[in-house]
Amino acid sequence: MRQIITIIWDSYRLLAAKKLFWVSLALSTLVALIYASIGFGPDGVSVLFGAYEWENETFNSQNPLMEYLYLLLFTNVVVPFWLGWFALLLALISVCSVFPHFLQNGSIDVAISKPISRVTLFVTKYLSSLLVVVIQVLVFCLIVFLAIGLRLDSWNVTIFWAVPLIVFVFSLIFSVSVLMAVWTRSTMLSLLVALLVWGISWGSQVSESLIYKAAYVVPAQGIEMDLGTGEAKQTREPKEVNADLARLHRVIKWVEAPLPKTRDAIYLLKKKITINGRNLTQTTGFMDSGADDFDQSVSAADEDYQNRHSEAYIIGTSLAFELVVISLACFSFVRKDY
Repeated sequence: MRQIITIIWDSYRLLAAKKLFWVSLALSTLVALIYASIGFGPDGVSVLFGAYEWENETFNSQNPLMEYLYLLLFTNVVVPFWLGWFALLLALISVCSVFPHFLQNGSIDVAISKPISRVTLFVTKYLSSLLVVVIQVLVFCLIVFLAIGLRLDSWNVTIFWAVPLIVFVFSLIFSVSVLMAVWTRSTMLSLLVALLVWGISWGSQVSESLIYKAAYVVPAQGIEMDLGTGEAKQTREPKEVNADLARLHRVIKWVEAPLPKTRDAIYLLKKKITINGRNLTQTTGFMDSGADDFDQSVSAADEDYQNRHSEAYIIGTSLAFELVVISLACFSFVRKDY
């Protein structure tokens, strides 16, 4: 046990010694503080702790859905674009050199001479490398938790679901980097291959999403002019399934199935964050009972679209991918003669 703690501590010190780790942590803190600076008054919204104010009929303290809208800003904008892309990219750049340096002559000789199995050594080194993301996301979520609690008097602990989900997404990408590092000991190659797999995974999920939306559930929308009153009104027609797009969607699903679901796993956060027992994908539950039929039907269609993949499918297939990749990396690490 002492050897495992020592490896974890050494990994943390190695990460903390890098300037990029602190730059990334500072940027994440800054983005979280910008989010926390958004405030709400009776007439509208303010940013930078009241430095700028705008009147808005939707974003104001009088809106009973303010907590829902504030959390949607977190799950739909901040998490996907910052935590799900830029922060993960900085983290990957920061830790992709861990295993290549660990496998260099001199370093690996000392490590494998310790009274600990190679499997335990490899797994501990792999898990300890995830600390860079754990620390950043935990700090980020703590600031968001305090912001929502102080702004809206709602202490929603489900926000912290972002920590395991973002760390899991990072581990999917990092596992590819580790495999290439064990095979080649090249930092640059391990980074490039990890980015390539990440890009292919993300592109396949976006393609599946767009084709599914076009082929199935989203209702066709239009504008119709009432000849009697001269007023324009929204209309909705039943969506007819496009057979060609449906077949293309099935092909993409087969291609996408074995790949890690990095994008979909991040959007699982909307299912994990709850308000009064409802998660953020249950749009119809948050809507005002006075909403018209068109708005209700569009919301229901969007809700079906967001819930088309089960958590078991997203996490299960992604975890299977990671286990295969890490198993190959571990097997190669154990079998190599250093």
